[in-house]
Amino acid sequence: MTARPTFAALLLATTCQLTQSNADGFVVSYSLTAAAGVSCDSVKYENATGIVKVTSPPLPWQYGYMAPPQSHLQVVAWMTATGSGQQAKLKATWTLAGVSSAADSSFGTTTAPGKFTLAVGRRQL
Repeated sequence: MTARPTFAALLLATTCQLTQSNADGFVVSYSLTAAAGVSCDSVKYENATGIVKVTSPPLPWQYGYMAPPQSHLQVVAWMTATGSGQQAKLKATWTLAGVSSAADSSFGTTTAPGKFTLAVGRRQL
């Protein structure tokens, strides 16, 4: 009967050694896509060094960086549509190598021509 707890402890110790997490940080990526007729006036995002604003980025737009643990991510896009029924999507993805990947997004479909905003709120990694 004593062999089972010993085997279980050995299995647990071996498994923990095989699935170590990456303490170096996260791979963060932002992406912005839109239908024809939708343009981006500007996009503002947070990276490892602070807040960055890009004026009139071409669509589709993407940006990626390495983020240390406990840092933040956020992204906002100011858009303009020429008609109704036009779609746009802003997405933030963060991945801890070998452990997990998660994402948050903002999606919109226009009801008329005009300006609109897509945002992924600030979160700590």
